[in-house]
Formats: sequence, C-alpha cells, structure tokens
Amino acid sequence: MDGKLAVRTVQKWWQGGRDTAYYLRSQTLDRVEETAEEGRFVYSGWQGFGRTEDCVDAKYEQELYTGIQAYGSDHRDAEAVKRLIVSFTAEVEKSEGCDARAS
Repeated sequence: MDGKLAVRTVQKWWQGGRDTAYYLRSQTLDRVEETAEEGRFVYSGWQGFGRTEDCVDAKYEQELYTGIQAYGSDHRDAEAVKRLIVSFTAEVEKSEGCDARAS
C-alpha cells in the first residue's frame, strides 16, 4: 500500500430538480461529456456521476446523487466507468442511505 488515493466514491444529497451535470460541477473541474439514460448518468474515462431514482427528501427538496472517481491509474475506459456508476447507483438506491431521508 502506497497511501495514494485510488478510487473515491460519494453519495450526496443535492438540490432536487437539477440534472446530474449540475451536480458534477460541484465534484470536478474536468470535462465529463458522455451521458446515459437521458443525462441521468454522466461519465468519462475515469469518473462518473449519477442521480438516484426515488431517493428524494421531500422536506428539504433534495435528491441523492452518486459519484465514482478513479485516480489510481492513467488507464481510461469510459464504458467501464459507465458500468461502475450505473451499478453503484443501483446499489445506493437499495441501501438504507436512500431510505434514511426519503419520504
């Protein structure tokens, strides 16, 4: 172990009614141009961001978003990142994190 950050995942409640591209601008300065599911997922060769479905905090008008950033390699694979962010977001949707504030 070299102590370097290899992969970062995030789950964050964010302003509802926004698209995933709006959320990702709070997470990275890099361009992320690939999209899937009409913009629900936005990704590149090393990072991806998603918006959960039905994880909504009605009281605070927020939705739960996800992110994965792979810092540990110079290798880039947008299709692999897409699969990761879609799978990670699906698991977050099944988690207590989604239920904790959703109403």
